[in-house]
Amino acid sequence: MLNLWTALGAPGRMQFILAMSLAALASIAGVVLMGLSGWFLVAGALAGAAGAGHSFNHLHPAAGVRGSAFIRVLGRYGEQLAGHDAILRLSARLRPRIFASGAYARRGLSPMASAELTALIDDMDAAEGAFLKVVLPGIGVAAGFAVALGFALASDLVLFMLAVIAAALVAGALPYLAVQAVRRQAAALAERVEAARGDVARLIENATELDVYGALSPAADAAMETLSKWQAEGLRLERPFLGLSAILSAAGVLMGALALWRVSVTGGDLPMAAGATLSLMAAFEAAAAMLKVLEAAPKAGAASARLGGRLDVDAAPWDATLEDAPALASVFPLEVDRAQAMAAPGAPLTPQVSFQIEVGDVVELTGRSGAGKSTLAEALMRLHPLAEGKIRYGGTESGRVRIAAVLGHVAMSPQMPAFLPGTVADQLRLAKPDATDEEMRAALAVALADEFVFARAEGLESPIGENGAGFSGGELRRLGLARAIIAGPELLILDEPLAGLDRELAVRLIASLSGWLAEGGRAILVLQHKPGGADWKAARITRAALR
Repeated sequence: MLNLWTALGAPGRMQFILAMSLAALASIAGVVLMGLSGWFLVAGALAGAAGAGHSFNHLHPAAGVRGSAFIRVLGRYGEQLAGHDAILRLSARLRPRIFASGAYARRGLSPMASAELTALIDDMDAAEGAFLKVVLPGIGVAAGFAVALGFALASDLVLFMLAVIAAALVAGALPYLAVQAVRRQAAALAERVEAARGDVARLIENATELDVYGALSPAADAAMETLSKWQAEGLRLERPFLGLSAILSAAGVLMGALALWRVSVTGGDLPMAAGATLSLMAAFEAAAAMLKVLEAAPKAGAASARLGGRLDVDAAPWDATLEDAPALASVFPLEVDRAQAMAAPGAPLTPQVSFQIEVGDVVELTGRSGAGKSTLAEALMRLHPLAEGKIRYGGTESGRVRIAAVLGHVAMSPQMPAFLPGTVADQLRLAKPDATDEEMRAALAVALADEFVFARAEGLESPIGENGAGFSGGELRRLGLARAIIAGPELLILDEPLAGLDRELAVRLIASLSGWLAEGGRAILVLQHKPGGADWKAARITRAALR
């Protein structure tokens, strides 16, 4: 956890220090409250029994009790405020870095699998929560034990030595052994959970299709059985800690009884022995309550290590180095020479293909579903490494060109574009953050999306919900096209641009895109199943096929 925090530049350093200090202060005040209360009650009772109640100074001890209680409350409250402030600062640094690293190193445009995303979010939650769930309670327990042992030393040296031994064994060694005993079982359970997570995620993603075929109920029952097994195994892992909690509480009671027995044998200071009794019981009870921390600590440590490994990946392995990459003034002429790519390591190679794209061209890349059209298009965007063949941008080999440089000249309008919740304007500004209203209107007009956007009262501020809610599939595709156009690409890649459109709308869209192309300095690459089918107005129309 410390390595991850350091790798992020130690965000919220002062807030972390303040939270740890307040955690220690709150715990110290709590134990002092118990110890001082015990001393005060017994001392006051003895003074009253001796007929000296009128001379017993109860003001100072009472003030100490009230002050300890007040400091404890303030310490706990301040610890939570400072701790959550520190965690928010850590999160603000960690999450963008993690997702940016993943975006840099990820191949293609396919989104992260839901199971992988869930695991990643779990890791971030575990790492961020480690401070509040592990570090602060640990500091508090250590500080509380230090004060309780001080009361024990003031009461009796033998009691102090026995309390030190009990703390080391019962609050230290036994919990450590319990963690070691369940660590391997927990690791094995984590592996099974990770393996099955994908199955559950796929069940959720494909629930509609499974329901259509009558397979949803059996699949859901199987998932429920798996979840029940996870829960049962998780409960089995908690049993050693449940037993330890009882042992720690019993140890506190035993040490309290020992303190009272020692004072009866030695004739020592009974009020101080009472203070030692309550403070030791409070310290051991706090340690018993902290046992949940021991379950969270290994998980948080493993999560932090995995996240640290992700932080080390700051670029795609096939990207050119910043120092050696030449500037890319234009991608044209874009030459594809017997190129082949793969969607993922170990996936089948796309068929070999060659073509060239010049300014003003329309190139139709055809092939059946699954032939690799999208994979090859993403390779043109440098989002996949080439497995075979060559791609040249303006005469420069693709391996020497930065991914970011290519993406500055190329945009893609996918068949199923993704949208974040927000407004139409928000979606367009993802491609061009400083886009003006006029530029957004122009891009929407090219995509023929202005017709339905400005038919709504909100216009550019029309809301788009989760998964594009509020617009039809065809409307979302045209919004995705407008978003690609507003980026001002030299090369616009269209994935099945006419899918789902009626004949009249398809003709109008091709005419609009041909007009955009004719403005100069641009070219279009169309991915489709069959050649032809569109009346492009272009300097040259080239057809290439994946077979």
